[in-house]
Amino acid sequence: MNDIVYAGAAKESDREHTHKGLEVAVAEADGKIIFGSNEVKFRRGDAVIVPRQLPHSNPAWQTSVLMENAVAPVREVCVVSGEGAEDIAWVLSRVRRYVAAGEETAIVSDGLARLLNALITAYCAGNGYSPVVKTLIKELDKNLSDPTFSLEYSISSLPLNYDYVRKLFKKEVGLSPLEYLTSARMARAKDIMLSGVTNRFSRYTVSQIAEMCGYAEPLYFSRVFKKFYGVSPTEYAAKLRQ
Repeated sequence: MNDIVYAGAAKESDREHTHKGLEVAVAEADGKIIFGSNEVKFRRGDAVIVPRQLPHSNPAWQTSVLMENAVAPVREVCVVSGEGAEDIAWVLSRVRRYVAAGEETAIVSDGLARLLNALITAYCAGNGYSPVVKTLIKELDKNLSDPTFSLEYSISSLPLNYDYVRKLFKKEVGLSPLEYLTSARMARAKDIMLSGVTNRFSRYTVSQIAEMCGYAEPLYFSRVFKKFYGVSPTEYAAKLRQ
């Protein structure tokens, strides 16, 4: 149920490879990451974010984190320096620590995954995206909790062909608009459960969580949640309370 599928060292690789999720690492020395005929250079201490499904080769990372189900809008390799890199490095070090500790720290590692996703979004949002895709991402993010939001209407209202927008979004983001919206809503559901399930004064019901995540029907929300995470919201909450 954790978005983070790996946290640890990564060996140097001269061969191109891909990952299902975002790869986030902090450079231990000056170097470069190569993808196709392109390369991006970085300095020691920089944070490097590689988007999902991008064929690339890279130097060895002392700490590399692979994060699936991330909704951070990153299309190209993003290098973050300065305070941003320090923030990301701090989170990576804690992620590695808590993931290595085992399942009993799932709440902490899930929270760190949300924080890491937020930092990547803050420092790399819109990296390499076309104006129409940026506009649609902003519209989707703004309406995560609105059950009356119509994705079809939002796309149709753009001054471009409907199918073209969908295909362009899929090409640039790696997810369809609906997949992006669903991923973002599911991430919000986990955030809400992580904050509410441990509060003995206010435990959210499935209906309340569904409404806060833009779903008018709790049953449909539960089906989507189970398909996305493999367990129902009730089962997930019970696991958090263990």
